[in-house]
This record gives sequence, C-alpha cells and structure tokens, in this order.
Amino acid sequence: MKRILQCILLVSLVFGLGALSLAQDDMAGGMSFEFTDEQIEASPYLQSVLSRLDETYDTSDFAKEGPYRIAFAAQGTSNAWSALMDAHAYWYVEHLGEEVVSEFMYGDAQRSADIQVPQVEDLLAQEPDAMILVPMGAAALSAPVERAMMQGVPVVLCASAVETDNFVTEVGTNLWTVGANLAQWIVDQLDGEGNVLVMVGVPGVTTSDVMEEGAQAVFDANPGINILDKQPGFWSTAEAKTIMETWLTQHGDNVDAIWSGGAQMSQGIISAYLDAGLDIPPIGGGEWQNGFLRLALEHDIDYLAWQYPNAMITLCIDAALQILAGEPIPRFIDFSGVIPNSEPFTDEQGAEYFREEWSDDVHGPITMPDEKLAELGFATMDDG
Repeated sequence: MKRILQCILLVSLVFGLGALSLAQDDMAGGMSFEFTDEQIEASPYLQSVLSRLDETYDTSDFAKEGPYRIAFAAQGTSNAWSALMDAHAYWYVEHLGEEVVSEFMYGDAQRSADIQVPQVEDLLAQEPDAMILVPMGAAALSAPVERAMMQGVPVVLCASAVETDNFVTEVGTNLWTVGANLAQWIVDQLDGEGNVLVMVGVPGVTTSDVMEEGAQAVFDANPGINILDKQPGFWSTAEAKTIMETWLTQHGDNVDAIWSGGAQMSQGIISAYLDAGLDIPPIGGGEWQNGFLRLALEHDIDYLAWQYPNAMITLCIDAALQILAGEPIPRFIDFSGVIPNSEPFTDEQGAEYFREEWSDDVHGPITMPDEKLAELGFATMDDG
C-alpha cells in the first residue's frame, strides 16, 4: 500500500509540491518588496513568513499507512471564491481516489471565526489523520491549531494564517507584500499625491488584515497620499457597492484612486461608479475574476491585479499527503510558479485572462476540467 501511495503522490506532486523548492524565492505571486528593518519589527506576520522561507519540517513523526482521513475546515460557501475552493477540493479528492483519501471531512465556517472554532473541535473529535484549515480568525484559531498539533494531527494552513507558529506548513503567498505593492502602484499612478479610498476584506482574517498592514505602511511613507476613508467590504460585491455609493455621495469626483482587497469588492466599486455616471479612478486590487475583468475591459479601467487562486486547495491537499507520507516539507509554500498563470497582471494583460465562457463569479486560474465548472453552474457557454 505504501508503495502505491508513493507512486500516486509522485504523479500529483509533479503538478503541485514538486516545484516548491523553486518557488520560495518568487514571493507574493511574482511581486517583490524591499522591507525595512522597522517594517519587519512592526509585523509579526512578516517575521513569521520570512523566518519560515528556508525552513523545512521533519514530518517523520506523522508518517502512517494510507488511505487517509483528512479534515477540511473551510471558509465555506459565503462567496464564489470560497465555493470554488470547496469545489476544487472535492474534485481533487475524487481525482486522487479512495485508495489515497478514504474520507474527506468538511466544515463550513460561513466566513465566521465564531462558527469555525467549534467546528474545528468537532473535526478533531473525529480523529482525522491531517487537517487543512482556512482560518477565519488569526487569534481565535490559534488555540485550536495548537490543540490539533498536540493531538498528533498535522495542520496545513491554507490561504491564511494564525497567531502561532505551531503548525506544519502554510500554503499561500506573502500577503503583506501584496498589499504593499498594490498601494505602491497607486502611489506611482498619482505621482505621490492624491485622495485614496481603502476597502479591506474581512477584519480579523489574516488575508485581509495583513494586506491592509502592508498597504498602510506604503501610504504612511508617502505623506502626499490622503486616505479619505477605510471600510471593510467583506469580499462581497453587493456590500462593496453599497459602501461605494455612500462614498460617492460623500466625496463625489474627489477620489483619485481606490485600494481594494479583493476583486469581488472591486466589481461592486465599479458598478457604483457606473450607476453614478462618474469616471472610474485607478484601482489597486483586481484579480483574475471574470466579472471584474469584464467590467474593466468594457470601461477601460486602469488597475493592478494580484492573484489568490482558490485552486491552491489542491496544493494544500498535496501538502497533507506529503506530511502523512513522512516526507520533509517547506514551512511556507508560495503557489506562484506552482499553479500556472497565477502571477499578477495589469489592465494591459487583462484581455488575456477574461473568459467569455465563464460566469462573472469565476475566480481563475481553474485547474478543474471545463466540464466540472459547467456542472457547478459557473459556465455560460451553451454547448448545445
């Protein structure tokens, strides 16, 4: 059985963890940033990520025979990004087969740390072989992560982080650098002077908080940038549009640029501008999200897009399997360079990413077959 599992892992890792050692120097989805000593000292997140870049975890204590029971504590189906992450997870587990993953236990946090904490406890009570966690609260999920590790359940953090280093590995990218680069792009667009609005994601979630931290560090270093307001858009197109409508009532055309922590929110921001009949300023914060790209192309919007592919869950599953095989694993896994087409891009390349056959809700890159995407209702092409 172990030899069969190793062969299956070899095939899957060719497309996943096999390139990890080459990806660590390409931080933040192809973005780079020179941190100052003061910025590193002020950021526990940066200290943790930078310290783990060259670290490898000895997983021999977790090695066991398969097939395996893996717990997945997810963000849940609160938006299309997380729904597609779940879809990628179920598709990939099915692709690997029951001889590799015999049971895939799932918890839907509904975007709430309060819901996720007891869910993690319930999953741990089922004694999984490994746990993949998309943390909905850096502080709130730290203790459950440490309890899992004490229980002998290796933890793979996926797409976000917690306030403890007591886990095996994290799959994602340097979020501080992402936020900082989006802000620097805005500073460059405005030649260092102008009024900026900032829309963050979900307060308390590392993905949102650390991006905001990086952006604020850049804005603070540029005294000519005036932050008019900062509000959470909760990675929701509808909520972002409502907030932007209020902002337009308050500030009108006095907004020179917008920093956005997610393409769903950028789509809502653009929609509010279109309804108001105002020119849309540069946006630092698009992604490969089909609805955002459609609007950006139709209205010739200037933007810088980062990427945070929901397909990274396949790397998280590969990481869990590598741990259970007892193979050493990097303590920080950057998806850039591993998942094809996951680098940042600007409006100059946007047309290369837009897909007419995808619905507005799709966040690329998608690694599932086209037929699976259509089956899930995320395709608009009529094959008949």
